[in-house]
Order: sequence, then structure tokens, then C-alpha cells
Amino acid sequence: MLMVIVASLVAIVIWAVLAARLERWHVSGPVAMACAGIVTGLVVGPGIGTDLNTDIAEKTAELILAVLLFVDATEVRGGFLAGERGLVGRLLGIALPLTILLAFGLGGLLLGGSSWAVLLAVACVVMPIDFAPAAGLLRDGRWPRRVRHTVAVESGYNDGIFSPVFAFALLYLSQAHTEDLGTAVGAALQAAGIALLVGVVVGAASGALVWVSVRRGWTRTSGVRIVMVLVPLIVYAIATPLGGNGFVAAFLAGIAYKLCRNARADGQTDIPAAELSAVEDLATTTSMIMWFVFGAVGVLVLEIGFQWTWILYALLALTVVRLVPVLASMLGSHLPWRERIGLGVLGPRGTSSIVFGLLAYNAMNDDDGDIAVYVMVVVVLASLLLHGVAMAVRARSTHASGSEPHPTAAH
Repeated sequence: MLMVIVASLVAIVIWAVLAARLERWHVSGPVAMACAGIVTGLVVGPGIGTDLNTDIAEKTAELILAVLLFVDATEVRGGFLAGERGLVGRLLGIALPLTILLAFGLGGLLLGGSSWAVLLAVACVVMPIDFAPAAGLLRDGRWPRRVRHTVAVESGYNDGIFSPVFAFALLYLSQAHTEDLGTAVGAALQAAGIALLVGVVVGAASGALVWVSVRRGWTRTSGVRIVMVLVPLIVYAIATPLGGNGFVAAFLAGIAYKLCRNARADGQTDIPAAELSAVEDLATTTSMIMWFVFGAVGVLVLEIGFQWTWILYALLALTVVRLVPVLASMLGSHLPWRERIGLGVLGPRGTSSIVFGLLAYNAMNDDDGDIAVYVMVVVVLASLLLHGVAMAVRARSTHASGSEPHPTAAH
């Protein structure tokens, strides 16, 4: 395990000093780190599965997820739901539950005799969207601005909504010896209640304290940056021993912090970019670690071998299971069909899927854990190729030919 950690840190240093050059070659940070992870995984061999199946690895993944969810909740620009409440509300309130149901049902057909809790957890692994591996899509003028803005806002909240569902599935699996759904539901509600209490109280209190301190000149931007780095760590450290879900608490803390940090009469709660820089850098670093681990666990997929039903499940999750619920959620809206399809197509997978997959692998028995990590690797790799590499190459060729269309503005 130590070798993997050291290798990931060395890879991050190399990527950091070559980031600009790699970007000119259309090699994103996630792609570079995944390649480094693959090399390390081949050196370490199948034993990396044993390294990942430990309490330390589980807590590390949870803590990383807590930081990422906190950042997602705080960095969305333009107020709550960022001025696209109708579209984002449809995506989060209608499309997201439908994607879970569709992925759950598809898993029952393609993933063998796994229990409902395993199918639910796997659905939460493969469906959260994340633009880290395909950030260029959000700047690609070939997609209407409204579409890019809406999916950017959606990506800031959807993994936080998936989190309690995923946590419930893992909680039930941990109590499978009782086969008591009522007990699991009660425990999940208790964990969610503790997460809600801790997250909202700590997040709101921290945000309010920063608001007062900044207004009265008691602190500088550098001090606020430190606060934002520590809040998700504090929330996780408090919620977990109390029996709450630490990463759900961190997400709720991010929402509460944002609302209280810069509350204004016009409803705008954007946090100044200078205050976000440190926690965003921390999130980037931890995300790069996860992409390195993603590349390394690819060795486990090679060891398992070709499983066509698992691969089909992952590919359908990346395409049809995303597109159909999105189109269904837009029925009755005035959005043009081109933009509806754009919302369904722009759904890359990334860090959240990796972390959820590793947590599922750690929590499940060997056979079910293999399914979870296998479909995670396939769906993220396919997304990396489709949304990251292929679209970057297409954009580069379009730009070189001088035929790049003008951005379509929303009206």
C-alpha cells in the first residue's frame, strides 16, 4: 500500500510540473494519472486488490469523497441551482430517480443473481456525472450555453444526492446477516439525521462566522481559505463517530456554508473565487489520487477477464440509462430537442464513480465487489475515451479546419 501511495504522489508532482504542456497535447490530468496508475498496477500486480480492501483505504476514500462533495456544493456559481431551477430541478428531481430505477432494473437482468442492495449500490456507482475528465466540454461552443451551464450545475449536486442512497445500500449489506430491511432503514434514517444535523450546524456556523469576520475586517482571504479546507474535515470527523454518514454531512455542510457565508437579499450566494482556491486545490489533488488508483485497479479487471454482460451494463449506463430519463424529464418543457439530447449526452463519469466503486468493493463480498469495481472501471474508461479523448480530438480537428460554429446562446 505504501508503494502505491508514494507512486501516486510522485505521479502528481510530475503531472503538476508538466500540466501546461500536457494540456496543449490534449492530455488531461485524469488521463495522465490513470496512465501512471496502470503502469503501477502492472508492477504491483493483483495484490493491489488486497491493499484496497482495508479499513484505512475505506476511510481514506470516504474522506476524499467528503472533500469533493463539499467543494461541489460550494463552488456552483449563480446562487442555489444557479438560475436554472426549472431545468436542473427536472434533472435532479425526475431524471435522477429514473436513472437509479433504470440502472437497478438493468442490473437485475445483466449482473447475475446479485441482491437488490448490491444492484442499488452499483447503480449509484455508475450514474453520477463528473466533468473532471472532460472539463473542455463546458467550454465547447458547439453545445448551447444553456446546456453546458445546466449540466455543470447538475454535476455539482447530483453526486451529493446519490450519496445517501449509496450509503443506505452499503449499510444494508453490512447488516445482511440480519436480513431485516426495517432495521437497515431505521439505521439509515438515523445516520442521515445525524449527517443533516452535523453538516447543517457546522456548515452554517462556519459560514456565518466567516461572513461576520470578513465584514468587520477580523480576517483576510488567506484565513478564510484555511477555514474552507478544514470545514469538510471537521464535519467528517464529528459525524462519523456519532454514527452519521461523513460524506453526506460534508455535502450538506457545503450547502449551508455557502448560504450563510455570502447571503444577500437578491438570493446570490456566490463565494469569492479567491476563498475557494485552497479547497479546490485540495480537491484537485485528492481527485488526482483517485484517478491514479483507478488506473491501478484496472489490473483487477484484467485478472477477472472478459465479462460481456458486465461490459454491456456499463456501456448502457453511460448512454441509454442517462439519455432516456433525461428526455423523459424534459417532457412538457419548451427546451428544443437538440438541447434535450445535449443534456442527455453530456454526462461524463469520473471521480465520484471511482470513489463509490472503491467503497463498494471494500464493503461487499468478493464476488459482488468484483462486479462493482469491474463496471466502475469500464464505465469510467469508456467515458474517458468518449467524453475526454474523442471529443477533444474532434474539437481540435474542427478548430484546425476553421469550421467551428459559433456558440448558441440561450434566450
